[in-house]
Amino acid sequence: MRITLPIALVLLTVVAALHAQETPEIDVPLLGENLIVNGSFELSPVGPVPPGEVPEGWSDEAYGADGQLTIVEDAAPAEGSKALQVTVTQQNPNSGIHGPFIEIDPTQAYIQFGWQKIDASSRGSNMPYGRQWFDADQQGADQEISRSYNYLAKPDVPPGEWGFTQQILLPDPTPDDGKFAANEIPANARYLKVWALAYNWHGIGYYDGLGLYRVDYASMARERILGAMDEADADAIRAEIEAALPNVPEGLELRTRATDLLAEQARISREAAQEQQRPVLDWMADETRTPEMLRELDALRWELKIEALLRAVG
Repeated sequence: MRITLPIALVLLTVVAALHAQETPEIDVPLLGENLIVNGSFELSPVGPVPPGEVPEGWSDEAYGADGQLTIVEDAAPAEGSKALQVTVTQQNPNSGIHGPFIEIDPTQAYIQFGWQKIDASSRGSNMPYGRQWFDADQQGADQEISRSYNYLAKPDVPPGEWGFTQQILLPDPTPDDGKFAANEIPANARYLKVWALAYNWHGIGYYDGLGLYRVDYASMARERILGAMDEADADAIRAEIEAALPNVPEGLELRTRATDLLAEQARISREAAQEQQRPVLDWMADETRTPEMLRELDALRWELKIEALLRAVG
């Protein structure tokens, strides 16, 4: 399954409510395989999930009473034809599945997505799809357990229609404040568990096409940084600055600033051009800095020319 998503400098939660089961296209480049095993439930036989069991690839930590999970063929919108049906009643209002521990790198970016549907005859719904973060000891990533999990926003679609939700997960940029937003990965997280639940209501709901992928953020950032450098013709600006520098005395603030900016531009260009893995926050910092740095270089070019001209006539 190929997914596309509009690329922005800062990627936040994206919710797509798709009618008529349109397959979403995601432009975010993905790395590796789906980290959720059997996210489309195609590995499971059609019919009720046996008591005490869960679909293949999911954790034995079942949620709710037996007999509430069924694999159905329901014109599922994701790959294949199967989906997970979760039935909850007033007597047994909670059910669903948890995934096993999935190892993650808190310095990288991920995307979590999936399809959900509420049966047309159901009234109200509470079908939270999300994840819980765990530290290296597989304990909750936050001392207050309720803050160690987050849920994707539910698709805003009428009952009986499939809706698609997706969310980019980015490293926490302020790990020392003791907080992390819904789309941020806690700095101490090393694992997560996916949750696909039906909680505290009664009715029938469905899940399909659940995915968790590492995002190749480096390739997106590299393209944006190098593209900005090319558009501004940074090499030409740099050449003009380097040619003008000999006309500026050592120790002058203008010369020091020019030297520092040239070094910064060279570092960002070099690291963007190299095929290397860096923390996502480093890439984001360079993306944010590049346009401002290019404007400063352009202004500096003219300052140096004026300085050289004044010295020549003085």
